[in-house]
Amino acid sequence: MLETFFKAIEENNLSEYTSLLFNFYEDENNYTIEACFDEDSLIIGRDAAFVIGSAEVSWKTVEKDTGKILKEHIKKQDAYYKHFTSIAYGFVDGDLYYIKRPRKKRESIHFSPDDFIGFASMKLEAWLTVYLTKEAKEKYQTDLWNTDFSNLSKEDEQYWRELLAANFDYEKYHK
Repeated sequence: MLETFFKAIEENNLSEYTSLLFNFYEDENNYTIEACFDEDSLIIGRDAAFVIGSAEVSWKTVEKDTGKILKEHIKKQDAYYKHFTSIAYGFVDGDLYYIKRPRKKRESIHFSPDDFIGFASMKLEAWLTVYLTKEAKEKYQTDLWNTDFSNLSKEDEQYWRELLAANFDYEKYHK
């Protein structure tokens, strides 16, 4: 049913595009589909509609069945579609379903000792236990074990905040 549609897409060089959205429409007699690349920079199927089902069928059935076909085709033709960072489908006035989700970019963060000022002593101890780098844990483990975090002086709190900030395991934090 969608072979002609896939052929119309795949006869194009789409390497410059990063997102692909399959829009479904409910017309008077049929359901149709179009492919939109990078926020409508290129659209395939808007001027010459590709029918995906009869209007006599429930829209939920069309959405489910067509979504399944799209997923299978994209998986089968992975080499052609792998460069897209986002591939989704759905009715234009409904929910989007992702075949391939864009990855969120991690913000580059760096903690300073002041970022830990509001931590209760026990929370500071927990973060030291979890987020100190392996090297810092080995170097300071005796101090860590011998410290009574329930009774820290202001100077001791500052020492541990500085130690944590200077030896923070960001890789573990982002897992």
